[in-house]
Amino acid sequence: MRRGQGGRCGVVFAIVATLVVLAMVVGGALLYGRTQLDPPASSAKAPVTITVHNGESVDALVNDLAGHGLIRSAFWFGWYAHLQGLASKLVAGHFVLDDAMSASYIVQRLESPPQIGTRRVLLTEGLTAGQMAAKIAASGLNITAAKYLAEVRSGSFSEPFLAERPSGASLEGFLFPDTYDIPENASAHDVVQMQLADFANKAMPVLAGVGSQQLYATVTVASITEREAKFEFDRALVAGVVDNRLAGGERLQLDSTVIYGLGLSGGTLTAQQLATDTPYNTYLHSGLPPTPISNPGVESITAAVHPAATPDFFFISDCSGHNHYSVTEQQHEQQIAQYLSKPCG
Repeated sequence: MRRGQGGRCGVVFAIVATLVVLAMVVGGALLYGRTQLDPPASSAKAPVTITVHNGESVDALVNDLAGHGLIRSAFWFGWYAHLQGLASKLVAGHFVLDDAMSASYIVQRLESPPQIGTRRVLLTEGLTAGQMAAKIAASGLNITAAKYLAEVRSGSFSEPFLAERPSGASLEGFLFPDTYDIPENASAHDVVQMQLADFANKAMPVLAGVGSQQLYATVTVASITEREAKFEFDRALVAGVVDNRLAGGERLQLDSTVIYGLGLSGGTLTAQQLATDTPYNTYLHSGLPPTPISNPGVESITAAVHPAATPDFFFISDCSGHNHYSVTEQQHEQQIAQYLSKPCG
């Protein structure tokens, strides 16, 4: 009996000891986790505006907070945020946070209404920087067209894909067209930075196989494609014709480049305008224009990276915007007579 009781006591002691150790481990982990919910810094640095997008997950938001140095631990903050039910309380908008805030304060702030309103601005594919400037100025933001264009022409930006721009070239071609929810307190620099970040996220994966020295030329071809192809199936064909003419030493002879060089928004060119000598007049100058002539979207960039293998060297656009392609100049002249013999209504 005594031996049996001793054995049972030993088992009970072992269980109790294990529970004590487990309690110490769990308690230590919880204590450590508690410290990981403290502010990263004792005094706040410059405030950071965090954007919560429609439908954004808590995990994506946590990564954003960690990337801005606003939390100590993504794991422990994520655990705490899920425990507090933040996922069901998130509202899209902009929130001002700093690194002296604790996890509980950040969650409380994120559960509150957004602090900064936004203006939604639609910047469509094929717009020039000047046209984008006008849309931004008209959006109700406190950004004039002149301020936006000043950033486009001489702002300081360090994105790697800008490294091969010619000296003095603006950001034309890299101002990614998209729908932007812009904070009402944003500066012109902030807006351009948003567009460049969008270019990095959406255009650069398409351009990944293009050598750095060819990237600028590829974006320039894409900008031409954007202006010359009204319909999706025309994009790769236009890019193919451009490539063929460049490879054959032929001048591009494209109205879109002349229009850009004259500072026009579109329309039919007169004989005098076609004869006006600007660096962008591809009837007079060989090769690509010196810069992109618009800001292309992903589809046109894709076409420039993967142009159609076509024998065509010419195309014209009819009154409905459909392109017609030809191999020889004689065929091209016949199509001009067929499709452009009457003014467009």
